[in-house]
Formats: sequence, structure tokens, C-alpha cells
Amino acid sequence: MAAKVLLQFKAGRCFRDGTTNTVKPDATKGLVYMEEEDNLLHFFWKNRTTNTVEDDLILFPGDAELLKVDECTTGRVLVLKFKSSSQKLFFWLQESNADRDQIILSQANSLINQGAEGGFGDEDVNME
Repeated sequence: MAAKVLLQFKAGRCFRDGTTNTVKPDATKGLVYMEEEDNLLHFFWKNRTTNTVEDDLILFPGDAELLKVDECTTGRVLVLKFKSSSQKLFFWLQESNADRDQIILSQANSLINQGAEGGFGDEDVNME
């Protein structure tokens, strides 16, 4: 059975500046997408220039949360925060329409939590 893309949105990655709590955006154009494969939820980050998947994470139900970084005042930064570890991945939204930011967060967190409720929904959200 082929994997099914459940959500996708344009986002670049941010990386921690040394040992500080500051993150700096990487200028690379990227795409975050989530898909179901064999009843597992995958979270991908793909370089849109080279079309290369650079991150492929399996998210277990309720183990992660995608949050807006309120401390960021110069852009639209999100953090994928894991509950079972201290791992945090940062992304900056490259979608032109900021009005959809809350929809992205809501849909992503709904997908992450759905696995605990017995499967993924049939509602696809494409942020193209």
C-alpha cells in the first residue's frame, strides 16, 4: 500500500546557535510533510531545491507536539517538541499566507494524536 500524504507545508529548518537558546534560520527552501505508511505517522523534511528528504521521523501517538515559538518576533518559527526526550526540531514557515499558520498547527497536532485513537482521518490538508 502506497504512503498517503496527510499534511504538507513549506518550511525551512532552523538550527541552534551554538549552546545558546537562539535559533538561526537556514535559507534552504524546504517542505514538511506528514504521511501514513503501515499505520505509522512519518514526519519528513525535504529540500525543495534538490528534492532530497533529509529528515524522516516516525511520530508515535501523543509523543510530540508542533508549537509556535512565541519568543520569535522576526518570523514564523515552529518547534517539533518530543515528550519522551529533550529533542526539539525548529522550522520557519515559508508559506506566503500567515493566516494558515494556526490551521497547520492544529492539523499537525491532530494527526500526531490520532494514532492513539485508532488511525488517521481521511481529511487531507495541502498548503500549496
